[in-house]
Amino acid sequence: MFPDRFPAADWPLHVTIVPPFETELSAEGVAALLPSVPPIPVTGGARERFGAHRTVPVTVLRASPALHALHTASVDALEAADVVLRDQHHLRDGYRPHVTDQRSGRLHPGEHALLTALCVVARAPHSTRSVAARVPLRP
Repeated sequence: MFPDRFPAADWPLHVTIVPPFETELSAEGVAALLPSVPPIPVTGGARERFGAHRTVPVTVLRASPALHALHTASVDALEAADVVLRDQHHLRDGYRPHVTDQRSGRLHPGEHALLTALCVVARAPHSTRSVAARVPLRP
């Protein structure tokens, strides 16, 4: 289960569907824009290093049409609501779903996981993050 609050430097394991964005909408307003989809199975693929200096260890997920469709539909809905997505390079065809290694663990190549919820994560005081809204993925 994704915790309600966590330190900015210690995220739980997760898949980023949409990179950080800016909006005047409430968290509930953002959550209402996200598509309703069933849970999405994912599988760990290759190990790589991301980031400007290639220092961030990740497991790239194997191709998943359902995950890519969720990403694209979410980006389209947010942009239609005038949400500012600054990182255009990693949207749509540039989207590379992955799980970043965390203190709590990592997703290994070939390991399976099931995405069961979308979380709208907000910055909170003192370098913490909080889940401002949750959208369960239901069959």
